[in-house]
Amino acid sequence: MGMRILASLTATLGAAVLTLACMIALVQGTILAVTIDQTPLRVLAIGADLIVGTAMLVACIYLATHLAVLIVGVGQAEFPPLPNSESSIPELSGDSPKI
Repeated sequence: MGMRILASLTATLGAAVLTLACMIALVQGTILAVTIDQTPLRVLAIGADLIVGTAMLVACIYLATHLAVLIVGVGQAEFPPLPNSESSIPELSGDSPKI
C-alpha cells in the first residue's frame, strides 16, 4: 500500500515537472521564433514550434495517463457489458413521452 502511494506521488510530481518543462521549452521556442527577421523563416519556425509544442504536450498527457493507469491497476479490469439493443431513451425507442 505504501509503495503504491509513493509511486502515485512520484508519477504525479513527474508529470507536473515534465509538463512545466514542456511549457517553458514551448515559450522559449516561441520567443526565439518571433525574433527571426526573415518573414518566411519566421512563419516556418512558428509552425514548427506549434507542431513540436503540441506533440510534446500530448506526449506529457499520454505519459501521465499511462502511468496513472499502471499504478492504479485498472488496465486489467473487464470491459463493461454492452447495453441491450432496446434504448432506454424514449426518443430513440419510438415511445412517445407520457405527460
